Amino acid sequence: MLERPLVYLVPAIAAALFCAVCLDWAPSLMVSLLLLAVFLLLAGVFIYRNKAFALFGMLAAAHLAFCGFSIYNLYIVEPIRHLNGQSLDIQAVLLEDPDVYEDSQRALLSVTHNGEVEQTFRTFCYLPLTDTPLYAGDHIVVNVGFYLPGAAEGFDRAVYQASNRCFIASSYNQTEEDAPVRFEVTGTERDTLRFLPQRIARYCKQAIAGALPERPAGLLTALLLGDKSGISDADALALRIAGLSHLVAVSGLHIGFLVAFCSLLGRRIGTLVSIPFILLFVPIAGVTPSVIRAAVMYLVTAGAFLLRKEANSLNSLFLALALLLLLNPYAIASLSLQLSFTATLGLILLAGKMQRRLMKPFRSFPKMVYRILSVVVGSVSCTVCATIFTTPIILSAFGYVSILSLLSNLLVVGVTAVCFIGGFLVCLTSAFFPFLAALCAKAIAPLLTYILDICNWIAGLPFGLINWADSFGISALVLSFAGILAWLLAGAHIKWRYVLPVFCLALFGITAAGAYYNQQHYSVTYLPCGSGQAIIVSDAVGSMTLIDCAGDGGYRNAAASVREWMQWNGFRQVDTLVLTAVDKGHARDLPELLQHTPVGQILIPNGCKETQHNKELLQLVAEADAEIVEDTVQLDAAAPVTVFPVCDGKLGVRIDGHVLVLHSPTQKQLAAFFETESYSAPDIVLSQRNMEDTALLRQLISDTNAQRIILQSGTGDVLHKFEGTPIESPYFTGELQERYKKEG
Repeated sequence: MLERPLVYLVPAIAAALFCAVCLDWAPSLMVSLLLLAVFLLLAGVFIYRNKAFALFGMLAAAHLAFCGFSIYNLYIVEPIRHLNGQSLDIQAVLLEDPDVYEDSQRALLSVTHNGEVEQTFRTFCYLPLTDTPLYAGDHIVVNVGFYLPGAAEGFDRAVYQASNRCFIASSYNQTEEDAPVRFEVTGTERDTLRFLPQRIARYCKQAIAGALPERPAGLLTALLLGDKSGISDADALALRIAGLSHLVAVSGLHIGFLVAFCSLLGRRIGTLVSIPFILLFVPIAGVTPSVIRAAVMYLVTAGAFLLRKEANSLNSLFLALALLLLLNPYAIASLSLQLSFTATLGLILLAGKMQRRLMKPFRSFPKMVYRILSVVVGSVSCTVCATIFTTPIILSAFGYVSILSLLSNLLVVGVTAVCFIGGFLVCLTSAFFPFLAALCAKAIAPLLTYILDICNWIAGLPFGLINWADSFGISALVLSFAGILAWLLAGAHIKWRYVLPVFCLALFGITAAGAYYNQQHYSVTYLPCGSGQAIIVSDAVGSMTLIDCAGDGGYRNAAASVREWMQWNGFRQVDTLVLTAVDKGHARDLPELLQHTPVGQILIPNGCKETQHNKELLQLVAEADAEIVEDTVQLDAAAPVTVFPVCDGKLGVRIDGHVLVLHSPTQKQLAAFFETESYSAPDIVLSQRNMEDTALLRQLISDTNAQRIILQSGTGDVLHKFEGTPIESPYFTGELQERYKKEG
């Protein structure tokens, strides 16, 4: 431990901060101080016993982290969060160019004066749209309301923003006429050295946009700068499904490309030149944890090389982590940090060993062939070892993991390096040698298109994804990773002639059992749509029924969510669309769905009344030859789906006796319906307005024998229980999925 203290102490510190930030568990400051003293004393007692000394040293480091976290909260975080709910005039400077939306723009501000907190602090702030664009370095005065971001769709925005050192969010206040209470630009320092990286990034973005067509330009901008705003939603989704999102999240890979380019000048000169390039590239790329990690590790390695010393990769990795956590303990919650450090740890610990094992049979090959194989095997080893360490994080964060990332990385990683260097040359030469910049752009444009085409091709394959609910797929993945780890760590001590057949048989058995299980079950998926609704009933043989298609008219678009779900799960069309009401609350995004997604049968209720709000929707369903449901209809779907009229203009849906969708009728309409009809199910799907009259809600639960309420359109404050009946809402939890066994 004394030889490499960071390797022992920093992981303990990181684990403690993860408990405090992500799990919301930490002892009090006094308890932490007491335990810190105890463990330091025990570490001193056992200083000559290596294992005991290391154990107590790590425990002391963990409680030191708890102490530091408590003090950081007390003196840094809490004074800022004390502003929650207040409205104030603030003076601030924009730290980045704002993201512009349809009705506002969001900027990262450094608040220099606010009248309540003496310290300068950062905040993500929604500002009014301006005729003249705002840029990093502009000084503004604005009247804002401060608030703590809430958790929605399984994503804790407060923790996410805290990982970026923003402990309070804000938004400009408006008058009754929807004008800003106060907003003015008072000056600028955008041309100063402080904001040089932002000017360079802006210039590079403009140079790329001027040299390349829109689609490859969007990819190259993301590849160089991490700015993904130019990538279409379809391409961004394809990158995620293909397991290539890391290409457009600037990280160690991009630092490696830049260093490789500098090394063309020779190792020593290239190292000297690369250091200022790296120091400039970090702020240009956005100062993300992954970039800082890669930069610190490279600078340590470069410094050791120039001083003719040997750098230790693990020490430099944990030095970078220690620096990030020292600056901001909440950085441990950053997904970028978690993925970057775990992937790098996998590379350091296992990739070299795996490459040597795989290359052992090829030692007698010709030198040129051996080198080519070494490059391919090195790429495979890096991808596999990084994937082993990052898969648990990706699964817990996104709910899906791609097992096709090995294939996609092999097909594009070399091309990506060429595109990065080519894009760098485009930006470097565009001001002085436009002809050369045009040549570079023309050379890499087909390669950028190739990357996007490969992503879309792999994303279109009907297999290769494992989701959190697929226990068989996860088991097969765990078994595969366990086999690889056993081969790498204890391969010489295992009799593979006996173990390998058993391993393969077990893997085949799990896969076959998973396929059989999926054939025998169907899924009901509740998409998070804010105040709207979209429910999908599907099975493994490709049957898909969609119930309603409405987002909230703002950030959440149900048609886009349905398309994304279909692409993740390998569906090509909606067999049946049931609209429980033809209004904006249930069919707002129907035009976009029909424009981009093949839809078969459409069912709508009888007696839909035309209003100024649903006139276009009624015309659309008429043009689509929608069928009017006048009596109970049984659908031939993934599961027995019964569609029944509740009242004029409103339908209910029963899914195989498990789910009762009663989202569209009002409580009084439901009360009148259940006076003459009888439908029951353990789960009932309601809207937030169905929760208003507690007496009617109590009667509805009794009539339907409901054991759980799914609030499909719940926003704002939602109860977790109603008189003992649990309530769930995908608005807060994110996508909900339930699996049920097919009958018969």
